[in-house]
Amino acid sequence: MAFKRSAELKTLQNYYNRDENQIVVLYGDKFSGKEALIRDFIKGKDHFYYSARACSEDEQIKLWHDELKDELPKSLDPGEGYSGIISTLIGRPAEEGKRVIVVDEFQNIIKSGNEFMEVVVRGAHNKLGNTPVMFLLCSSSVYWIENLMVDKLKELAFEISGLLRLNDLKFLEFTRYFKNYGLEDSVGAYSIIGGSPILWEMWDDEHSLSENICSLVLKDGAALNEYGKHILPAELREPPVYNTILAALAQGKNKLNDIYKYTGFSRAKISVYIKNLIELEIVEKIDSVNTAGHENVQKGIYRITDPFVRFWFKYVFRNYSKLMLMSPEKFFTKYIQPTFKSYTAYCFTDVCAEYLDILNHMDKLSFRYNQRGVWVGKVGTIDTVAMDDEGRTLVALCNWENPVMNYADYEWLIFCVKQAKLDVNEIYLFSAGDFDLELKQEAMINDNIKLIDGSQL
Repeated sequence: MAFKRSAELKTLQNYYNRDENQIVVLYGDKFSGKEALIRDFIKGKDHFYYSARACSEDEQIKLWHDELKDELPKSLDPGEGYSGIISTLIGRPAEEGKRVIVVDEFQNIIKSGNEFMEVVVRGAHNKLGNTPVMFLLCSSSVYWIENLMVDKLKELAFEISGLLRLNDLKFLEFTRYFKNYGLEDSVGAYSIIGGSPILWEMWDDEHSLSENICSLVLKDGAALNEYGKHILPAELREPPVYNTILAALAQGKNKLNDIYKYTGFSRAKISVYIKNLIELEIVEKIDSVNTAGHENVQKGIYRITDPFVRFWFKYVFRNYSKLMLMSPEKFFTKYIQPTFKSYTAYCFTDVCAEYLDILNHMDKLSFRYNQRGVWVGKVGTIDTVAMDDEGRTLVALCNWENPVMNYADYEWLIFCVKQAKLDVNEIYLFSAGDFDLELKQEAMINDNIKLIDGSQL
């Protein structure tokens, strides 16, 4: 079942419906479902589509020219370059509405120079024809779009009508898509394939979590097994260094000094490579919410943010030789199953934070927060700290592994709150299972304590 990005499709349609010509940049990672969205958007519209390759400018023009031979009545001269191609594409009237010109992976053209973008801008300004047109420039290089594109295009960047990023989909959408899974299986699957629609389409909730892991990830030659073997972007130099750092992070070595001891690389080298992984959105630095208890904060914490990368390096990368000698089922039973519940706890914390965000958006909390994060102390962690501009504060604790959250867990949260020096207005306690009697009684007495169990999630 293909996932439809309805909200993003509506946004593209709104750009299309405007009277003026448009230049829209659409981007998302390779698992974002960008291509499916493009197909949905251009369906029924007068359109041309070209997927740019990583090649020289002359070769690019020849490839595009050759693809258009069968589509356009007018013969093209490759010598006219991008100007000849674009002017031909918008030279005849659109059959209905605007003509949509889609250039996928357009960064492969821009990297060679700005001539193409100059031609696009001229076309949008009706200097190459009067046909109403929408240029949809697409890319799967998120880092290039957000960090390098504007510097490359300079003043031409101001001609872009809008940018639309395809973000990872939320857990709520995941549960609507995989209707056969309960909370535990949903959290488990989401901790592996995250919010990527392409990976969702591979996963089958008619089969168990373990069956999907075995057939998609552990089986030799399976789609995600092959992806795991080539997980880093091709442009990265020294993959062994990156792999070693990711292996360290996956095993819980999440401070610079821990990684240094694990890898033997210099701290300076580790810092450079982690910075690159952060820019690629594979790793993130966890900065604690700013509180008065800053002296009790643990600083410089990193974690792998990409769910599949995290899973691969936690279980498969470090045991790959064993996988070659075992059946996927035996490998799962021996190397994944014993710790998988504990492994997915981080994902449950993210799910609880999303639940709070939904309540916040719906004004279902006692106040509306505008910042949310985690507080990582030298002793203890507060899973969620949310605040508004007036200093009103909500904290949350999440219990995933134990069948029951007990009163001692609540007391530990209060200890951490004191370490953070927070004045708390509201406390949310999340448990995948139940709560003990003493905690339930405390919540009945104290209106500021909210208990959320697995059935509510």
